Amino acid sequence: MSLIRVAIPVLQGRRKFHYDKGRPWSVLEQLLLWELDRGSTSVHALRERACIPERVIIEALIRLMRAGWVEMMQSATAVQFQITPEGRIVKEYDQLPTAPRRLSRNMTFVIDQITGTLFRSRDLPFVHEHVVVKREEQGEPIVRIERPPRQLVEEVRPLVDALFQADERFVGIDPYGSRLATRWALVPVRDGQPEGMSPRAPALLIEEIKRAAAVLAQSAGGQQRTYTPTSLVGSESAQVTPPIRKVAFTTNDLIAGGAEHETALKGAIRRARHRLLIHSTFVSAQRFAALLPELRKAVGMGVKVDILWGQDKNADERRSTAKVAQQLRAQLEAEGLDGLTIHPFSTGSHAKIVLADDGTPDRVIALVGSCNWLYSGFSSFEVSVRLRDHQLVADVIDQVAELSRGGNGHWTNLTSDLVAQAVNLRSQSSQNEGKAGVCVLLGSDHAELVREARDTADKSLVIASHRFAGAANNLILAPVFAASKRACNLDVRLFYGEDSGAITAIDIAQLTNEAAKVGVRIRPVHRPRLHAKFLTWDDDVAVITSQNWLSADTMDDSPRQEIGICIRSPGVGRILLERFEAATVAAGG
Repeated sequence: MSLIRVAIPVLQGRRKFHYDKGRPWSVLEQLLLWELDRGSTSVHALRERACIPERVIIEALIRLMRAGWVEMMQSATAVQFQITPEGRIVKEYDQLPTAPRRLSRNMTFVIDQITGTLFRSRDLPFVHEHVVVKREEQGEPIVRIERPPRQLVEEVRPLVDALFQADERFVGIDPYGSRLATRWALVPVRDGQPEGMSPRAPALLIEEIKRAAAVLAQSAGGQQRTYTPTSLVGSESAQVTPPIRKVAFTTNDLIAGGAEHETALKGAIRRARHRLLIHSTFVSAQRFAALLPELRKAVGMGVKVDILWGQDKNADERRSTAKVAQQLRAQLEAEGLDGLTIHPFSTGSHAKIVLADDGTPDRVIALVGSCNWLYSGFSSFEVSVRLRDHQLVADVIDQVAELSRGGNGHWTNLTSDLVAQAVNLRSQSSQNEGKAGVCVLLGSDHAELVREARDTADKSLVIASHRFAGAANNLILAPVFAASKRACNLDVRLFYGEDSGAITAIDIAQLTNEAAKVGVRIRPVHRPRLHAKFLTWDDDVAVITSQNWLSADTMDDSPRQEIGICIRSPGVGRILLERFEAATVAAGG
């Protein structure tokens, strides 16, 4: 029997969290209130009627009695339970009201640097460098997995999921905490099998631990004490790919054209009563001034407004946006408009997102797509989508929370507010599940969808992009050409608004001719000005995004530089394409 210890490179962090503690009510407790409203009864009778273990019913009744909604009374034959007047009131609520306790505590966590998975410190205990060195000097068989050059830092959603119990709800985090420190986690591997691993440990991490142990076991004299992992996460963070949500979706929530975007933005501002956030790649002083009266009204009604801005690869444009943001911040400070904050840092993202409550904190909408909300004159053809489902909107908020940390990765007060908002939405009662499959797209997810379209498109494949550049040959042209060759009758069309300057008119002409030979049509659209970024194939898939499909590849080390939405719903692709074609025909483009 052999025992080897594998040293996993980890980062250790410690933060002070604020949270509400109190187990939420279950459906059982609400059903018991309804049942007791029919008349007092015993635990035995409730058990017989509900076919639920007596112990479970007793625990639920105890909680209801502590809340003052149920009381116990002694009859001649048995102990009876009856509903109180307060219980009759709350049983009518959609959700029973809770009275949680506000608590705070410091929590330590670790992030493994192989997969980026976040653990509680007790789930993956860590030690300092000197401990590992001492045990190596004492002759203990230890093999180290090499620490990658790029650190994988914590993400807000996995952090909250890992550190809080079911009866704890995240409220906030102190913006300042200890820096992430390099540590090691020593995992015993007995006869090739890791011991004591947490259920949170992903399969990839366990496989790398086994390989590392095998390297030491198979080396001559046990001299091989380091192991280079076969695969590493490319991102700087433990990126969590948002899941596909089954939601009710109607094409009324497709926003197409400049006028519809202006209406959607102003409508979101006017309906908001608590919080509004706008993320726009660029900010124009002129466009912001045009929107300022609406924002003032919202602030006057108690709405907290946050403005985030991203950047482009063009350094001149980036500096220009930063300068405008600085000027507008000074203007708002002089005016004393406290409820409207233009944040001073660039998020580094090309995403375009609006988040706004729809009159109550429990209903929040998200607008995601191609429109630079604080830069656009709303005259271009844009495409965005309005999201309403609690879980789906929470997925979008998770991404904006990451962007709100800025380039240094520090949690801000806005980050805490957004995480708490996402947690609150996820705690709401599930909305009616629909037939549409909708998910949030990050970074390289876009390339995965292009490959899926390449392999599965049967009738049509259409792409619209604001810009066209040579980089398109990496992301789009090769798979699109392959799709056209695979399916002879496939209708493949690529539309673009302008060239990016990285490709000449001659090159575009050559590519257009080359594409035509394999049945792919490439066409510029100037009227209306095309700023939309979308991908559709066949009738039932539409991808709406900030990604310029024909000019920029996504980068693994910046997964939120582009954010989009994939919608799989009957007719959604066909309807989006029809609206685009109608706009170009009407404008003579």
